[in-house]
Amino acid sequence: MKRTPAELALPTPVRGDISSPAESQQRKLGWGVRLFPIVFFLTYLNMTVLLFAYGPWPYPVWDGTELYTFLALAHLALLVGYLSAAFREPRGYFGRWKVERVVGISLIVNLLVLFPTAALYTGRTIPDVMSGIANPGEAYLASQAIRQDTVPIIAYLRIFVGPFIYMLLPLTVFYWSRLIPAVRALAVFSILGVLVTFVAMGTNKAIADTVLLVPWLVLAGHLSGVSRLDRIRKATVIVGSIIASGLFLSFFTATMSTRSGSPGSTGYFSTIGIFADRDNILVRDLAPTLQVGALGLTGYLTHGYYALYLSMREPFVPMFGVGNSMFLFRQAARITGNKEIMDLPYPVRIEKYGWDAYGLWSSIYPWIASDVSFPGTIFVVFLIGRLFALSWMDSLKGSNPFAVAMFAQFLIMLFYFSANNQCLQSGEGVTAFWGILLLWWFTRRGYAWGAESW
Repeated sequence: MKRTPAELALPTPVRGDISSPAESQQRKLGWGVRLFPIVFFLTYLNMTVLLFAYGPWPYPVWDGTELYTFLALAHLALLVGYLSAAFREPRGYFGRWKVERVVGISLIVNLLVLFPTAALYTGRTIPDVMSGIANPGEAYLASQAIRQDTVPIIAYLRIFVGPFIYMLLPLTVFYWSRLIPAVRALAVFSILGVLVTFVAMGTNKAIADTVLLVPWLVLAGHLSGVSRLDRIRKATVIVGSIIASGLFLSFFTATMSTRSGSPGSTGYFSTIGIFADRDNILVRDLAPTLQVGALGLTGYLTHGYYALYLSMREPFVPMFGVGNSMFLFRQAARITGNKEIMDLPYPVRIEKYGWDAYGLWSSIYPWIASDVSFPGTIFVVFLIGRLFALSWMDSLKGSNPFAVAMFAQFLIMLFYFSANNQCLQSGEGVTAFWGILLLWWFTRRGYAWGAESW
């Protein structure tokens, strides 16, 4: 059948592109939706800096001019990088795999590693969650002892399948309305299994990551038109997020109270040699139990900036791409046989001031600077801002599952900016971040495999 001139003027469908309500929804997106993520994270990051300067922990910063100037430039670079891409039109999906297939593969991988991972971290195939709740501090020490004894094959396997391990949560939440009930149920089972494992370990990370990610992914799914929320579902999400946040804070406080020598429980940061200011406005009127949680949380959010302050005293020693990750520089030292590589990252070099590079956080900046210097870090932060904006816009188009997974990666990275280079510290984190980034970049609908993506 011949096509009319009007039909010939229509764009030719691109292979693998998935139609969705997001196509019409995207045209309605205003500047508020486009800019909301950067407004949120700049507010959050500046809040962490204010907590560092005026919170209950009196860090011994004698002249903070260089430190605060650097942080101001870093936040400005994040903003400029984001704005450089926030008003571009999002790309579609050039990949061959449908969303349901990507979710299915990710689900199978997660189910296969779930119980071996529980055994790796807790010593039991079925984690003892009640012991983790009753005494998180003891469970944490037990988990550390178990992981120091052996490194089973599952630990290496997780590195190779890292991208699929980290995709399940964001894709399940974002594409919830498109998934069949059986897939939903199994995905929820797998996600809850991970949370139970971390509770049994006496650690907060998986719980914190879930609490931080789910509201953002629900919002993105709603705005994209892929998983729209009615009033009842909106109320359910809001109430559920509040309850989940409360449960996390309760468990976090319990971990701080039961870990031996915890600054939150003792009010003393032994590594730095400072006592908490219990008369600070943020904690002085809190009950003792709540004060433990508040001191612990503010310490987690801020002490990395003190490591940044110490690191800025040190000269730049280039590490050529392996200094940003504990996993990478350890592998570089092992492969080359040059153990001196282990001593080159900024967070390790400041151990001469009494710091603990492996037991404490150092913010993301010294890790990146170990490869590119502190001035170079400003440019890297610009790129992070730009890619964050592109992943947000592509996610709101709703067709590319790897864009959604990458957006989740950037969310975690930014939430942990004041703490460490969270996405790239472990082996599975490295493969997940770079694997998902490549999958997203080369499946964006554009010209010549992404040549115009920038």
